[in-house]
Amino acid sequence: MLILSLEYQARVESRHFITLIKFMTKTMTSITHAHVVQAMAGWLASNGYRCEANRLGTRSEIDLEATSVFGQKRLIVDCRGELSVEAGQDPWMEITQAFFYLIRDSEMPDDQTQVSLALPDTTDFRRRMAGMKDFCLRQGVTVFWVAETGQVRQWTEDAPFTASAKALP
Repeated sequence: MLILSLEYQARVESRHFITLIKFMTKTMTSITHAHVVQAMAGWLASNGYRCEANRLGTRSEIDLEATSVFGQKRLIVDCRGELSVEAGQDPWMEITQAFFYLIRDSEMPDDQTQVSLALPDTTDFRRRMAGMKDFCLRQGVTVFWVAETGQVRQWTEDAPFTASAKALP
């Protein structure tokens, strides 16, 4: 009876260990630049936009350019993804570079163009963006959050910011 009990306990512990490994692998999966671009392209298409070809070479920071099928409004999207810290990439550089381009583009008024930023919907990116919502709204910059599942949510004026997200020093 003791041997059966030990075998059962080993199987249960083994299942818990496998579940833990699956959970850790899932939570450590990053939302890459390619994932954000793909999710945004799908979201744009399903929300009445016609995506143009990527404008690589002319303005490489613009990953997607879309025109509304209901009018001539043009949406340009700068997509950012999580970087590999192990590879020595600086995650703050992603946000810094994105804001450089956003400020430049939003300061060149064009009634037909909407400037936007698509970011991974992660705790780290939300912390980096804490305190930037009012600035984005004032500048007319639309921010999209892309989840690991591919779901896209727009950061709107009335959408509450995550209460637990605090700006990083």
